[in-house]
Amino acid sequence: MALLALAALALWLASRLAWSWSRQPTPLHGLVVDREDGSQVRPALVPLALLALASIAAILAIGGWPRRVVGVLVALIGVAAGWLGLTDVPSARPAGFPTVEVLTGHGLAVLGGVFLIVAGVVVIRTANRLPRLGAGYQTPRAARKVRDPDQELWHALSEGHDPTTGD
Repeated sequence: MALLALAALALWLASRLAWSWSRQPTPLHGLVVDREDGSQVRPALVPLALLALASIAAILAIGGWPRRVVGVLVALIGVAAGWLGLTDVPSARPAGFPTVEVLTGHGLAVLGGVFLIVAGVVVIRTANRLPRLGAGYQTPRAARKVRDPDQELWHALSEGHDPTTGD
């Protein structure tokens, strides 16, 4: 979950940083420097960040094979985010333009993509072991399937029975 939150933060920050600088001639002011941030150059960055946040809720809410499907989708979103960060990276530095911010924006998009890929793989591998939202509220039949002695004691206490009396 932390990786997904970090990925969302990295993609959002990448959308706020400058991704390109250009000189635009204007009739009144002559040559004006135009700054385009990541959300202008790559409009998909913010929606990908929101998808990363939404996947946290999806992973917590579901379990089993649907959780694995979400893990695969998260990894694919990571590939897309990494691809957005790797394409059109400026190779030459125009005179007078700050390229550190441009390269940082691209790097954060790639980092967000890597975080998403790693989080997707972790979700796929640990889908059955991750906690599920509302798992403590099961039907009586599903709750009877659990036969761990320690959990049986806690379930008896939750239902209002005293497990030490043998009732």
